[in-house]
Amino acid sequence: MIITLSRQLGSGGDDIAARVAAALGLTLVDREYVQRAALAAGVPGNLLQKLMYEGHSSLAAEIMDSLGGRPNEITTVPKQAPPPLLGIYAPMLPPTAVSQEEAAGAVGLVIKDIASQDSALILGQGAQVLLRGYVGVCHVQVVAPPELRIKRLAEREGLSAIAARRQVLNNDRARSDYLVRFHNERWLDPLLYHLVINTGSIPLDAAVSLIVHAAQVIGGRV
Repeated sequence: MIITLSRQLGSGGDDIAARVAAALGLTLVDREYVQRAALAAGVPGNLLQKLMYEGHSSLAAEIMDSLGGRPNEITTVPKQAPPPLLGIYAPMLPPTAVSQEEAAGAVGLVIKDIASQDSALILGQGAQVLLRGYVGVCHVQVVAPPELRIKRLAEREGLSAIAARRQVLNNDRARSDYLVRFHNERWLDPLLYHLVINTGSIPLDAAVSLIVHAAQVIGGRV
């Protein structure tokens, strides 16, 4: 069973993803998981850093500034062993002269290889486009009204309303830009998804149940 889950910042999508993955016994594939696999495949760490916040480095800097810091440069493979996914792709990726588009393409290979394992919930990173048309893959997006997302983020991170609003708007734009730049698709296009859940109207418990049921139906397990 494979689920892709795209979410707006402050929508509760990360919590929902963790609970769905636990309920279905799926590996939760987040950005760090994919980075480790991409590093193992030979994608330069500095290019992964540029892709880290959905491919828009200037907005990434603004987002990190609003949180009071910037991410450390990724230059080496982390001590934690990377998932053994892409050794066969490493010869395709020389350590120098790799463009950001080529790095994004390598990340796409990582996502597709993960999907071949048939037991994962993949967060973001264009997986809803990369795996479009794959039989049995359930695509979900979690959204919420902007003011609610701003309120949630401010409370969770201890931010002012102004800083939270800036972060939400920047994050939305960065995610949208990523999908346009690398996949020529609109991030909020409902036709990319089997299920779009508004957590401003749907409680998180109900959202988890809806996704679990939809994934079981689409995956042919009901």
